Amino acid sequence: MIKNRKDALIGALKDQDESVRAEASSTLLKLEGLAELPEILKQFRSCTKREKMRFIYALGRIRHEKSLVPLIHSVKNEDEDLKIAAVRAMGELGDPVAVPTLVAVLSGTSPLLKIQAVESLGRIGDRSCLDALMKAIPSDDEELDEAIILSLGRLRGKEAEELLISSLASQNPRIRRAAAWALGEIEL
Repeated sequence: MIKNRKDALIGALKDQDESVRAEASSTLLKLEGLAELPEILKQFRSCTKREKMRFIYALGRIRHEKSLVPLIHSVKNEDEDLKIAAVRAMGELGDPVAVPTLVAVLSGTSPLLKIQAVESLGRIGDRSCLDALMKAIPSDDEELDEAIILSLGRLRGKEAEELLISSLASQNPRIRRAAAWALGEIEL
């Protein structure tokens, strides 16, 4: 089956339209990664940090449910760089199964990791995290607060309306701007 797709996509690389050629190229890369997924998963546990970083970014592009296993493992057991990369990849995957892991990151201490988790939650678009996001604001980090507000807007949850309105009174113009945008995104 994959061979038929690859052959068709290779043909599409010669399409007259540049956007078709670009999409065919991107999809071919994805299929290559999918074919290598069993080997990636096998090698992941015993490889170096540098190799793990490459694998994490590849797993985010493959977009397969089995990609979540090493990503969740990385968030729970690895150093900060790997955690951030894994959290970002989870957002790229867009799988709601990652939501509990990403919400758990919000109780950690790393502002960068929290910001990435909030952005990934917004990308995934699963409203089950609305309550956790609303409880995480205000924080001691204005960048994190801004990211939370933007994700609340992406999630379009009317439940966040009062919080967003109150955010318009912030001293920080970035917070006020994000709140103004998010209010325009939530459901009517």
